[in-house]
Amino acid sequence: MKGASAYFAVAGGLIITLLAWSASTAQTFSQYPGFTEYFAANPPREALPTAQEQALLKRHQPRIYLPAHHPGLISFYDDYIAQGELIGPDGKVLSSSVTPSLLNAHKEDPRVVFEHQPNGRGQTPVVFGRVDYSDRILETSQRFTLLTYHAVFRVSGIVAGVAWWQALALSIAGDLEDWHQLDHYTAATLVLDEAQQPVMLMLQQHNCTRTYLYGEALSRPEDGRPPVDVAIRSNELYPHESRRVRRRAVSFLDPKSFRYMIGAGKKPLMTADDITHPQHEAAYELRFLAPSDAFYTFKGTLGKRRWLPGRDGPPGADYNTLPSLKPPHRQLVAGYWRAGHRGDMTRLDEALATSDYIGAFLQVQMPIFRGNVRRAMHGHGTGAFR
Repeated sequence: MKGASAYFAVAGGLIITLLAWSASTAQTFSQYPGFTEYFAANPPREALPTAQEQALLKRHQPRIYLPAHHPGLISFYDDYIAQGELIGPDGKVLSSSVTPSLLNAHKEDPRVVFEHQPNGRGQTPVVFGRVDYSDRILETSQRFTLLTYHAVFRVSGIVAGVAWWQALALSIAGDLEDWHQLDHYTAATLVLDEAQQPVMLMLQQHNCTRTYLYGEALSRPEDGRPPVDVAIRSNELYPHESRRVRRRAVSFLDPKSFRYMIGAGKKPLMTADDITHPQHEAAYELRFLAPSDAFYTFKGTLGKRRWLPGRDGPPGADYNTLPSLKPPHRQLVAGYWRAGHRGDMTRLDEALATSDYIGAFLQVQMPIFRGNVRRAMHGHGTGAFR
């Protein structure tokens, strides 16, 4: 899982708390309680998207805008997995020529580690597209189609908007451009109604997702392809803006950081901003995998383990949020909050007064979300949204 706060001592006994952006658990996040039960009840599909689903994915594939000097997208299998070693639970190398089939053969073992060893070969920009469905977004049985696109980057770096002293201290601990190997949680999910019209866009940003409704926060793209910006160094995805923009960012939405992000609380001492400044549109090939593929479901570590907590590589891309938020309708609602919105801030404060603030927020925000989804589907103007 991407994004966490790291704490470490600096020479001379001075303790500095630093913002890092990667998992900090002793074992891979795939072992977090609840995932086993969720995927047992919701087993990943074994088949590739159908021809009709692939055509739909191609029709709506996002326009991805990169900042200047960004190394760009890569292919997970051609550029990443093909360069490195697969290491078994005993620390011995299983293979130095890792293939998709070999990676999939070991995807169920959380102790297996893939260490990427780049050899300088050229990049093959590939985005993976998949299709999921949900009939729980509204109270009715209306089925929505979720088109999810995963961009892949060789490494993930520290957010660009860190203070100079944070950057200095972090640079002692590691490479700011290569904080951990592999970044594949960079996902955009376009949600279509039964008429196959875009209703909302969900973007992964660190360990959080944000949901934006068309007609409220975003304008529908005329060509059906949502434009998104890649943040400098951290690769996080944000709605496209042609200018340089600082974006509030936190690794997790704990009570203090959630209030800060929504505009109801002070900025936590140890946080920083993502920065987007798009310079050119990325060219890439859209490809398809079965949702059961190791890209999504690998339980081990898809990047080198490093000595500092928070710098290990991630597991598969399906381990992108808490298990309780994995159902699509819950994930969409969890990310549906609007900075500066008085109603959202009031409901968040109500939720934070409970022991399960995430569950409580979903409960009070769900009716607002569903009402506004209906307004988005019927093309109401911004003023109609609650």
